[in-house]
Amino acid sequence: MDERGAGTPWHELEGVTAGQERVPGLLRGLLIPGLRGSSWAQLEELFGWRSDEPLFVEIAGRLFELLPQLDRHRRALVLGLLARRAEGIGERRVGVHRHTFLAFAARAHLVVPLVSDRSAEVRTGAAWVLRGLRQEDPAALDALRRQAAVERDSTALVSQLLAVGVLSGPGDRPAAAEWARAWLDQRDPLVRLASARVVLTAAPGGAQGAGRRVAGVFAEIGTGRLPEVPWSEGYKSVDRYAVQVAAHPREGEALVEGLARHRDPALRAQAVRAAGLQLRSWRRPAAHLWETVAAGLEDEPEVADEALVALAGCGSAAAPYADRIVRAVERPVGPGWRGSHAALGALVRFEDPRALPLYLRRFGDSQDVGPLPVRWAPELLPVFRERLAMGPGARGTDEVLRILAPWGPAAAPAVPELADLLDTRSARPAAEALGRIGPAASAAAGALAALARGETSPWRFGVGTERSPKPWQGAQTAAWAHWRVTGDPELALWVGGAAARAGLGRPVLRYLADLGPLAAPYADSVRALLDCPGEWIRVGAAEAWWRITGDPAPAVAALLPELAPLAEHRVTELTLRTVRALGAIGPPAAAALPALRAVAAGPPRRYGASLLMDEELLRDAREAVDRIGGR
Repeated sequence: MDERGAGTPWHELEGVTAGQERVPGLLRGLLIPGLRGSSWAQLEELFGWRSDEPLFVEIAGRLFELLPQLDRHRRALVLGLLARRAEGIGERRVGVHRHTFLAFAARAHLVVPLVSDRSAEVRTGAAWVLRGLRQEDPAALDALRRQAAVERDSTALVSQLLAVGVLSGPGDRPAAAEWARAWLDQRDPLVRLASARVVLTAAPGGAQGAGRRVAGVFAEIGTGRLPEVPWSEGYKSVDRYAVQVAAHPREGEALVEGLARHRDPALRAQAVRAAGLQLRSWRRPAAHLWETVAAGLEDEPEVADEALVALAGCGSAAAPYADRIVRAVERPVGPGWRGSHAALGALVRFEDPRALPLYLRRFGDSQDVGPLPVRWAPELLPVFRERLAMGPGARGTDEVLRILAPWGPAAAPAVPELADLLDTRSARPAAEALGRIGPAASAAAGALAALARGETSPWRFGVGTERSPKPWQGAQTAAWAHWRVTGDPELALWVGGAAARAGLGRPVLRYLADLGPLAAPYADSVRALLDCPGEWIRVGAAEAWWRITGDPAPAVAALLPELAPLAEHRVTELTLRTVRALGAIGPPAAAALPALRAVAAGPPRRYGASLLMDEELLRDAREAVDRIGGR
């Protein structure tokens, strides 16, 4: 190359439509000795991180095109910068990031030859860039595999292994996992770690030995931060491996066994975390995994924290450990806030009576421990009413409103305090709670009607500040609550019907569903939402359509696609709502039986990220199968 950059036409460098005159000169400076260092420093700062801006896209494209002409050091710097910016771009291919992805993807072929560059730094950066783009390019994969087979630099080899693991599509992963085994026993621990990550992409049962190798690496290097180049993952890297290993029961057990007795409490904590993930992933885990987690309750505070969090995510299966959980919380040097919060949530879910005084001691600490048992209402309502009377700004008021709504009529003693909140920024959750209480809250009917009709709106920031000139967003909630407390549907139909006619994004469909056949005049408006883009709206519209009209076919057609995540053992709140809706429809939803039976059979692998959600799904699926008539 000509050291003065004569190999690159100046008009190409001058053609940057950047809106900043410095850019062409800085790009030119990368090719001129004496200016390379200062030009790079200024260009890197100018480039920034706003990948949705035209300047970013323009500079990135020019940097890709200059790669073949840069000196070795500058080439490595440019690849490192592009690699950091490429992180995640491959996953954001739409919207404002689409132009950036297209600019990177169109020039990825310029990077592939650099996988075998003479410089180890360049080889590292090239594989890192390709990994960030996440394009399934056979040429790139072939180049990475060929270079890995002869690579002598450990950092470059790590980058190549990680890239192959990311770029291998689902059909190629078994072959990639088998290919990566060659490095599981390599001398460098980070190479072994990168190799294990690829091996763990194999199907369950195909990752033999990876768990033991991962445990050995972290026992050797600790839990600190992995080198930024090319891992770029920050701290707690062992967490990522614990998640990956969870799909492989035997490897998970090996990882736990390799770390559980380590002298470093941080590694013992990770062993407990890995054991908890195994317990939440498989229906019949090894018994010693439970004991590993339980033993962590008596370990150092950071280990006890992880043990409490693990048990809190194990649902009713962790109930036999309630006594040990209580002892862990009451130790002189007890767990931190995270562990204590998890312990309280677990005891609440067990409905353990010892949770009630523990909850009262910590009431108002911005903790959401889930719904509280309604049988605790007599003890809690005096405290809750006192807090509600302090107004929406009082610590714990929002928490109380979330708890009272599911209690329904049992929350009736709090009606005066809830009614007072209708003129505050907490009006909407207060109206929801009043509606759930029902006729016992009829004293609030007048205030609810005024809010529903738009005759008034709550104070925006506090009593005596100002009221919004715009229509209040909680009018449908107030109208629905008015119907619930008075039994008169006229106002709810008027407000809810107007919202339904307004179309997508306007109606609160669960309120129309509650109205059932009374909302028949607005059925056509609901029907139009069954085909809308948003899955939550489609499911809500399906429920409303069925409950309003009794016509199952359109509702079932809209609901069935939302069962698709179950085939991959994934479950969300929307999936649970869909299963319940299909069960409510009954025999006409027979098309859902194959998917629901597969869940109800209780396969070895659990669904979702938590045992709690798996338990809920299993219960709902079995009930749905019974109601549809599939047994």
